[in-house]
Amino acid sequence: MTVVHQLVLHPAVTAALKVGSTTVGRDKLYRAVQYYARFLAYYCLRKGYSKETVARLQALKSTLGLSRKLMRIGKPVEHLQAAVKGLDLTDPVLKFTTIGRQLGYAGYLVNDTLVWLHSAKVRPFAPATFAAIQQRAARLWFTGIAFSIVSSLYKLYGLQQREQAVSRGVAAGEKDGAAKADLRTIKTQQAAVRYQLTQDALDILIPAGTLGYHSLDDGTIGLVGTVTSFMGLRSQIQKVLGASK
Repeated sequence: MTVVHQLVLHPAVTAALKVGSTTVGRDKLYRAVQYYARFLAYYCLRKGYSKETVARLQALKSTLGLSRKLMRIGKPVEHLQAAVKGLDLTDPVLKFTTIGRQLGYAGYLVNDTLVWLHSAKVRPFAPATFAAIQQRAARLWFTGIAFSIVSSLYKLYGLQQREQAVSRGVAAGEKDGAAKADLRTIKTQQAAVRYQLTQDALDILIPAGTLGYHSLDDGTIGLVGTVTSFMGLRSQIQKVLGASK
């Protein structure tokens, strides 16, 4: 096999293609570049780089943002379906937070599509109307993430209660093997929930800034978005490559 074959057919390349073939995988990658460009634009502006350099980075950020909005057209329906499925949950807290989260995301994406229509000059809005759409989108995004955070905290509490109950059984010597397996499962679930909670706690800073809830600069928000993008990309990689095994 030639060097070219080895490079092109390398497992890492195959894995990257599998992840890149998914809409979520591409979106997370574009999002990472978009927010990193936002950070770099702020950094270069503060450090006195040329206006052309800053303008190129801002153009990259805007172009990727616009492309991602186009990719998400129709996605609100997915969240509405998830909200309807949430009605079947028996736990009232999880039902409430799931429906709230999905409706928040659906509403955010509907307004995000309106932002795309305006930015792409397909359907321009009056300045005041466009500003209201942007604020509404940020509020709904913030709401969706807030519901997700509450859901994660509730899940962690439930897992902690389960862990304590199983640990008491292990201490008493009851079903030792099965109990230890349960503990490992609980630890895995706790790690996944904490990961999502961390991602949400960072992500909520983005719409919070748009709504004026804090005064973090563009550079900080750019770094936050970059980190959460890679966190989301990591989750998608695990999902895609795990399912392909």
